[in-house]
Amino acid sequence: MKKYVLVVLALLGLVVPVNAAFFVAGDFNGWNASGNVMTDNMDGTHSVSLSNVAGRHEFKVTQGDWSWNYPGPNSWFYGDGSGNVTITFNTNTVLDGWNPGQYRIGLSTDPGTWTVAGSFQGWSNNNPATAMTAQGGGVYMLSQTLAAGEYWFKPVVTGSWDSISDDGRNVNTNNMYLNLAADSVVNIYVDALVGKVKAEVVPEPATMALFAIGSLFLARRKK
Repeated sequence: MKKYVLVVLALLGLVVPVNAAFFVAGDFNGWNASGNVMTDNMDGTHSVSLSNVAGRHEFKVTQGDWSWNYPGPNSWFYGDGSGNVTITFNTNTVLDGWNPGQYRIGLSTDPGTWTVAGSFQGWSNNNPATAMTAQGGGVYMLSQTLAAGEYWFKPVVTGSWDSISDDGRNVNTNNMYLNLAADSVVNIYVDALVGKVKAEVVPEPATMALFAIGSLFLARRKK
């Protein structure tokens, strides 16, 4: 019974209050829970622009006090060359195949280099072999061939544990999980600006050939 109570309380802690005003608290404003108010964009998103914040910083989204804050571990950003950044908090549920599906933290800045760290490469956060390739628009991708089995991994800012995973943008996020029934190509994506990730499993050519033969067989039977 205690486990169920704890799970319910944890879920309630993630629920955003209705008609809430949001603020950003971080190391740049003395962790003042009402330090920087976010603008309500009237579409389920809230945003705030900060200046004089060059370099790396940690922060949370609050309601003006510490009774509610998000995410659990601190979120992070890197200010641009002029020391500016815009933070966006999206409370909408978005069904686009990426995670997290809600409470995405977006940024106007991109650290620029991403690596996939995982159980298949020794959990190295700066391994050139698993460096992600820029696709444009803040999106990065790594295509990796993996044998059948279980894997844990996450995209990280190269050389750090600043990450984006299924629990959002924070320091040392949850590990993503895959259980592959057969050898597969896995495409891992991160959108550094929107704050979302996804992993797509691409069947090996042999599997695709078997699928095609099976489809042809079924088509002939239907004639």
